[in-house]
Amino acid sequence: LDPDRFERDLTALAAALPSEPDAEAQLRALGEVVRSKALVARTYGGAEELLAGEVIRRGHGHPLAVAGVLAELGRRAGMNVGIVAGERDHYVAHPRLTAPLLLDPRTGELIDATRVGGTLTWRCGHQVAGALLDALQPRYERVGDIERTLQVARLRCLLPFDDDSVALARRRLRMASARLN
Repeated sequence: LDPDRFERDLTALAAALPSEPDAEAQLRALGEVVRSKALVARTYGGAEELLAGEVIRRGHGHPLAVAGVLAELGRRAGMNVGIVAGERDHYVAHPRLTAPLLLDPRTGELIDATRVGGTLTWRCGHQVAGALLDALQPRYERVGDIERTLQVARLRCLLPFDDDSVALARRRLRMASARLN
């Protein structure tokens, strides 16, 4: 990651967002980043699809990474947005929005939250990081990059979660470490 380039790219994308007065208009403005193809969500590819710096540099990434970038762009543009998740997918949401609408990072369109399967919950930065790490580890395993697999597994163990999640993360680290034998 080139942190200076990352900051410049994020700042440039956020500066291009129009100032919108209401929550729905703010989500629509963020969605334009995806609809204009400045960021394209895709589920295939390697680990780089989950790394925010690469997503911004390349203009495409996993929907979860795109959601994270969109949320950060919104915050930098003064929008009160965050990430919510259902059973499978992550979305960008606005807590002041009166209508049950979510921004789908795959399409850039607003969707009806009542049509999303399962219960939606707000995700903190730790939870988003955990989901990204959980998706990264198998991608590194698939290409045989044991060093990065172990790095990701160690990072996952450092996140402050409940006992069951920590135990699962430690078990995944042990399994990855066992491959070195």
